[in-house]
Amino acid sequence: MDHEDDRLKALFTSVGEQPGPPLGFTADGIARRGRRIRLARWGAGAAASAVVAAAITTTIALTANRDLQPGTPPAPEITTTDVPATPDVPTTTDSPGHTTTEATSETTTTTTTTTPTTTS
Repeated sequence: MDHEDDRLKALFTSVGEQPGPPLGFTADGIARRGRRIRLARWGAGAAASAVVAAAITTTIALTANRDLQPGTPPAPEITTTDVPATPDVPTTTDSPGHTTTEATSETTTTTTTTTPTTTS
């Protein structure tokens, strides 16, 4: 084991003496990149807001000038009237040219009429 430990110590010592690769990052570079990202996000937000505003304006403009029809027609107006029915009166002929009518009770019939109404 001591032999492996010595080899590792020698390896780390030789690596520590050699200069490493350059980092490539500077404070100015990081700040510039952050500004670019922030500007891109701001531009995307402004563009999305403009698209939403245009869509809302277009929707309002297209639907505001149109006459809307109701989804279902209105219920018809129902009126009832009493109409006297023709009485069923039997007639008999007693002699030529002479008819007799028998009186019976008169009945009435209720009729229902519907008149459609339109609204504009």
